[in-house]
Parts: sequence; C-alpha cells; structure tokens
Amino acid sequence: MTIFVSVASYRDPELVHTVRDCLARATRPDELRIVVNWQHLGDEDVSALTGDPRVELLEFDARQSLGACWARAQVMRHYAGEDWFLQVDSHTRFAPGWDERVLALAAGTGAPKPVITCYPPMYEPGAEFAGGDVPTETVVTSWSGDGLPVFGQRELPVLDGRPVPARFVAGGFLFAPGSLVREVPYDPYLYFHGEELTVSLRAYTWGYDLFHPTEALAWHYYIREGSPRHWSDHPDAWVARDKASRRRVNTLLRHPNHGRYGLGRVRSLADYADWSGCHFARRRWTDWRAPAAV
Repeated sequence: MTIFVSVASYRDPELVHTVRDCLARATRPDELRIVVNWQHLGDEDVSALTGDPRVELLEFDARQSLGACWARAQVMRHYAGEDWFLQVDSHTRFAPGWDERVLALAAGTGAPKPVITCYPPMYEPGAEFAGGDVPTETVVTSWSGDGLPVFGQRELPVLDGRPVPARFVAGGFLFAPGSLVREVPYDPYLYFHGEELTVSLRAYTWGYDLFHPTEALAWHYYIREGSPRHWSDHPDAWVARDKASRRRVNTLLRHPNHGRYGLGRVRSLADYADWSGCHFARRRWTDWRAPAAV
C-alpha cells in the first residue's frame, strides 16, 4: 500500500528531523513518497534529504509564500495516484510502525472512505521523549466574531484501540484514501482559520467518514516559541489575506457550491451540520457528550 505524505514547512528547523523520523518509524518506508513544500530564506541545511529518492522538495522563497493552505495545495498537485494520503506538519514525530497501524485503523472502521485524523499529543525538541500521552477529539470551544467555529481538543473517554467517530478533521494529522486529493483538493485561497472546517465539510459531503484514533500515532510540536510564522514575517499581507479567506469560508457556508473547492454531492451541507452539531446560522454547537451547547 503506497502512501503519499504531504509536509508543508515554513522556515522550520524541525523539517529534516520530521521527514527522517517518518521514514525511520515506518514499517514499510519504501512504500512512502514524501513531498515537502520547503519555504525558506536560504539558511536551512536539508542536505540529509536531498539524496533520498523517497523525498521530493518543492523549493519556495519564504517571502513569496501565501500561507499554509496554499503550501498544502502545492504539494497536492504532485500526487501521483498513491493508494493513501497522509498530511502532517513539519514538526511531527511518529510512533513505531505508524504506517501499518493507521492502515489497520482505517480498515477497522469498515467505512469505504475513512479519514483518520487528530490533533496529536505534544513533544518538545531536545526533551526526553518516551511517547505515550492521551489521544483527543476535536471540539468547538467558541465562535469567532464572523461566525466560524473555533476548535480545541478534549481527551477521549474510552481508549480501547478502536477509532471513534469524529466531526472535524485536524490539518496536522490527516490520513485518507488517495481519492481525497482528487475530490477534496486544498483551497489555496484560504489562509488559516477555516481550513479544518472546510476540509471537514467538503470531505463529509464527498462521502468520507471521519474518525479519531484512540492511540497515539504521532506527536506534534505546538509551542514553537520564537519560531518564525508566516504572519509574523508578513505583518501587512496576512491581515488582508486572512479577511478574504474568512469571507470565502462564510460564502461556502451560506451559498454552498459544487465547484473545485466546493462541496461533494454524496451528502449535503445540512447533513454535515446535523453530523457535526454545528448550527452555523445560530453560531451554536451541540456536543455529543454533553446536553449543553457552545
């Protein structure tokens, strides 16, 4: 089973460690094809990756970058029909045998088009790392002023190894059949907020079923204090791009379409609203596990 691995990297010193760990921890590393959107300023040493035929670097000047969704969209253009698709960030560590384990989880769902996704537990570079930690589910914690849900995470109550239904995808760990790349390509015109919501509802309406793993398959470096961010490097441009992006998300929610970056035809937006518990017009979210709404 071949796996296309998408990695978007913006001036990230963890990139080389992430790619090498992805290969080293896989049971079948030669069935991986890792494509990296490498956005840099000429000050990163990635020589450890350049001779590996399993790794392809798409090189971009960081000053020309248009953000995370744009970066992920560029990577997707290099998909070549692999059986499965995995999207991670460039600051990720992997569990031993992660590839066999996530494939087994996907098969265990019984769904024809399963998506295994989560916010992975945290690691910190340079700190002793033994794995472990508790898997989480994605929940709505609040609503933005322009009516978009704000996501957070909550520990899963049952950890029996079987995946559990999910309502939202997480951009930092997203595993799906390769068909997702063709049917739900990333919208390069989105900036940041709204990325996970739109991928969730678009995938769901294309007939994909969403699941969270109840075991740790990877770890993510969340804090990254002092690390360069796209918005800190582009203090003027990102504001306008973020506003336009939010308008684009709201337009999809209020005037759904079936274009390239629109909804699928297997299920409707109303179906997804019922499944996710998100009442977009009222800016309310109904929790599966609690009677109160957010």
